[in-house]
Amino acid sequence: MGRGNPIFIDEPELFLHPQAQRNFYKILRKLAEENDIQIFYIAHSPYLISLENFDEIFAVRKTKEKGTYIRNADVDKFIKDLKIRMGIDSDEEKLKLYYKNAFEQTADSLSSLEAFFAKKVILVEGESETLILPYFFEKIGFDYIKEKITIVKCGSKNELDRFHRLYSEFGIPCFVIFDGDRNKENEEEQKRINNEFFDVLRETEIKNFPNGEVRKNYLGFEYDFNCALKETGFKDVYNESNPKESPKGLKLFLKVKNQAEDSLEKVLVPKWIAEIRKKIENLPQEVKSVLKRENMKEKELMEYDDLSF
Repeated sequence: MGRGNPIFIDEPELFLHPQAQRNFYKILRKLAEENDIQIFYIAHSPYLISLENFDEIFAVRKTKEKGTYIRNADVDKFIKDLKIRMGIDSDEEKLKLYYKNAFEQTADSLSSLEAFFAKKVILVEGESETLILPYFFEKIGFDYIKEKITIVKCGSKNELDRFHRLYSEFGIPCFVIFDGDRNKENEEEQKRINNEFFDVLRETEIKNFPNGEVRKNYLGFEYDFNCALKETGFKDVYNESNPKESPKGLKLFLKVKNQAEDSLEKVLVPKWIAEIRKKIENLPQEVKSVLKRENMKEKELMEYDDLSF
């Protein structure tokens, strides 16, 4: 507990604007470190937590089956998981540095923190998905915000599994949308990346490249998001001769929006949007850890520890 008396604070974010909340968070950290005391606070604000220091977060969750309980993450388990999966030796400082870098490179840092308060999370690679998915969800009447679902832009496919492992450790269900990148250079490298991610997703039936089918917890496009939009019927959204030159972000969104709303019969929406909605609605209220442990039996792959009230 440290040398001094612990401090307990209830909802320190009250009456503070975002910048003041972040500054107060810095003050609390400095106070704890310089005086060797522990500070506990209950908050509903993403400005008062840190992705880098994820092991200091204790998420209070509730399900019909378990009632109210607490989930948190142990850095040592992540270090052991990394060693088992990739043979990489790491330590707490290095591992947290990578999470700090991932957080700062998302270009969507607030959403990555909001996810700790979400009931469910949708993980995507980049800006195109974060612009287009909400548009399509609105067109089919899916109010994902009302359902307490957060869309997190991870920055690249290589970062998806990092966020997935973290949120899963807190029991937060994730639905992942990613590109298989069959159309990219270095096909063998893409196979390796995809297969490693299939392992995280507990996918045992598909290897090398996803097939574009909406699965229970993910949708992987065989090629990429742009190609999937082209196959739906959108024009000028995919450069077949040079996929890297395909429009991205706002440019792609405007092309999709204009064509969708100019459709003569009805708004053009990919069929997989409704399928995604159904799969997300069917995700469990809580998921188990996906971190690997030594001497794990197959039936223990989904086991986890929690603290219940």
